[in-house]
Amino acid sequence: MEQRLVGAYLRPGLIEWAAAIAIAAVGAATAVLLAAWGISFLWRYTPTEMAVRISNPELRVTQNGPLTVTQEKPLVLEEQGPLKVESKQVPLSITNGGQVIKREVTVFSNVKHGPGNVVTGWNYKDGGGRVPVVQYCYYSASNVDRSITRVDIASNGVAAPHISTSLVPELEEALAKCQWWQG
Repeated sequence: MEQRLVGAYLRPGLIEWAAAIAIAAVGAATAVLLAAWGISFLWRYTPTEMAVRISNPELRVTQNGPLTVTQEKPLVLEEQGPLKVESKQVPLSITNGGQVIKREVTVFSNVKHGPGNVVTGWNYKDGGGRVPVVQYCYYSASNVDRSITRVDIASNGVAAPHISTSLVPELEEALAKCQWWQG
């Protein structure tokens, strides 16, 4: 007995067509995704024009290329010294019901250190003081609950004894960032 195959029954059905289209769509989407990801390593968008609006409407600044900054000489940071408050501007004492209220002045300097700041405070006896009476330095860092941890690390140029290095990261660098008065 001889068997014959009829070609009409060998055609793919609906399920086979749907599976083939799904596989082709996934392949095309993967190719597009990989191509976009690869191009992102080679090409970064930079705006070709930048316009700056200034409160003076007659003045307009435009830029047709990337911003380049040149430095003619090395950057030097100079300490400006203590804040000077003229005694004519700030009253040194105020009377309140016959009692004298004395005004002390504190100047703070903040330097970023790790996740927190190194803060130096200079206390002056009044607004006319030229040399700080007391100097102190502490490390402060924000906590998860929005409170602040403060660790005193030095006073009047002398490091505090027995400072926990778990509370102050890189303690020696933090101490070097304290700003002491140099008259």
